[in-house]
Amino acid sequence: MSGPICPTTDPVGEDTTVPPRMLHGLAPETLNLHSQTMLTFLYSFLPKPPVSTIARLRCDATAAAAAETADRLSRLPDDILRRVLSCLPAKDGARTTVLSSRWRGLWRSEPLVLVDTHLLSRGDAECRPARAGAVSRAVTDAVSAALKAHPGPFPFVSLTCSFMDATDRRVLARWFQILATKGVDELVFVNRPWPLPGLPLPSSLFSCASLSRLCLGAWVFPDTTALPRGAGFPNLRELVLGCVVMKDKDLEFLLAVSPVLEILAFHGSLASLHARISNQSLRCAQFCLSILEEVAVVNAPSLERLFLWRNWSERGHVGAMSTTVKIGHAPKLRVLGYLEPGVHILQIGSTIIKL
Repeated sequence: MSGPICPTTDPVGEDTTVPPRMLHGLAPETLNLHSQTMLTFLYSFLPKPPVSTIARLRCDATAAAAAETADRLSRLPDDILRRVLSCLPAKDGARTTVLSSRWRGLWRSEPLVLVDTHLLSRGDAECRPARAGAVSRAVTDAVSAALKAHPGPFPFVSLTCSFMDATDRRVLARWFQILATKGVDELVFVNRPWPLPGLPLPSSLFSCASLSRLCLGAWVFPDTTALPRGAGFPNLRELVLGCVVMKDKDLEFLLAVSPVLEILAFHGSLASLHARISNQSLRCAQFCLSILEEVAVVNAPSLERLFLWRNWSERGHVGAMSTTVKIGHAPKLRVLGYLEPGVHILQIGSTIIKL
């Protein structure tokens, strides 16, 4: 029986003309200092994939026995072969499908960890293409092919290599439709546009009800006004938003439709934000390098930690104007920081404290 083979078996090439200092992210000359700081901060916060390209796939003993014709590996029980596949990057797992029809069936039956940096020839996140072009487009096409070829589910998907613009709206919609249908547990999705913030995310993001962890970077958050009833993230426990444009009402909606959310982090919010926190399960909230006018903890009975660092008001520059922090109902709050004199105004109930 023949089955579809993921077209990512060959790693995508790299632009060897790009200086090493530009390989991690966008070209330095296109970024102002603040944007570069925010993106660097975001990249450092990305979750590590559960599989790696560093491990060697052949040992000396295997190489010495390469001339043998017997396929000893394929004789192993299915459970062991599935464990082997679960430890392989997507491109290496796809390569096993050429061994035999049995391997094709196993590859399709094992959940797929998809990390687009693993599709590069060196499989290294430090070698992300520095600009839009043939390499980034090849990565985008390879991701589309992998999502289509594999039946899922996808326990971990990390997409950080593509430069997506308005011409990619259909690609985005198709990706989220596939992920919603086949199932995704953890999703890291960072666009690389210039200028920031780039492209609006499709509302089909809210169809991915299986998500437990979501990290979004350099996007415009979808307008939640016209979302169908019942849209939301019933299983989402951790949410990281970096260099994202979001309206106040969309944050309120997001908290309302994430009933088990425990961790919320904003890094480099690109729109002025009045954050109203009302969520029964939230334990930790963090706002860093963001345009933050106010944080109001309205009703957060599980909140234990609230962190603010290097935020600023739209009325001034970094650290120049005050951010108001209002604490309403937060009986478990134990840690509140970092409050700076002359920068923050703290209000607990009806008591106002000017630091």
